Amino acid sequence: MTVMTHLENLDHRLRGGEHLAEINGFDLHYTVRGSGPVLLLPAPGSGPSVGYLIPLTALESHCTVVYFDTRHSGSSSGPDDPAQYTLDHFVADLEALRVYLGVDRVFVAGHSGGGHQALAYGIAHGVHLLGLIAIDAIIAPDALRMVELLRRIEAKRHEPFYRAHPTYVDDAMALMTGSEAPSLGRLLEATGALYFHSPERAAAVFATMEFDDQVLEYTQASAFQNKNLLPELAQITAPTLLVYGEDDFHCDPITQGARAHAVMPSSRLEVIPEAGHLPWLEQPAPFATACARWFASLPA
Repeated sequence: MTVMTHLENLDHRLRGGEHLAEINGFDLHYTVRGSGPVLLLPAPGSGPSVGYLIPLTALESHCTVVYFDTRHSGSSSGPDDPAQYTLDHFVADLEALRVYLGVDRVFVAGHSGGGHQALAYGIAHGVHLLGLIAIDAIIAPDALRMVELLRRIEAKRHEPFYRAHPTYVDDAMALMTGSEAPSLGRLLEATGALYFHSPERAAAVFATMEFDDQVLEYTQASAFQNKNLLPELAQITAPTLLVYGEDDFHCDPITQGARAHAVMPSSRLEVIPEAGHLPWLEQPAPFATACARWFASLPA
């Protein structure tokens, strides 16, 4: 293969649209949108397809965004072995995709469990980073987080939506703390409103989400999102944007965002008012402004 043919093949891999790549023994589905430096953006990893994140125009206006379905989610295949769904496996997939695309340095972003992957990638592969964006990311799934999570749920009882649905909080708590492991669809049906500052939006958003309960079982068995990243976050020297919805009960801006920011000298923390776990949907303009401000602060 000539050098020109090799470059043409690499260029094809980053053309706009949908693609399949053989990565670490499985077929990885990805979608390319936007223009600029390459930004890799994985699905959360625990079941949802990356489709609910498309489009993130606040990122596409600055970068060529490579949205991808993590192993066994969306249109990606994956091994039928729960031992192959650890955090290390997801980080290895991110790195293998970077190599496949032929890009030496990239931005990496992620939401929730995808943010957990992005930050873990930064710890392991910082030499290949232009920057990181963690959106309502799981940082430290510890006792402090659980106390704050329960406090935030209890506080919602007094809001109009929950006064109109008086059993909602108790039913959600019973499902989340019960011995039975519910499907992701059932879990979101029972708890979805809690993820939003405006809970009425939950039904429409989650109704269109595609997810795979098999990979949820695999990632739970492998403790995929159970690692506390705080002790290692100081190793990340690349510019990092931490974005949190002020009303996020699941990955809150205090025990997750603020604690991460405190140990990361290279980070900026943006808290979006009147937004829950999906701030780009509830507050698109403030979210876009936060991203634009961060990109503008980066070295040329």
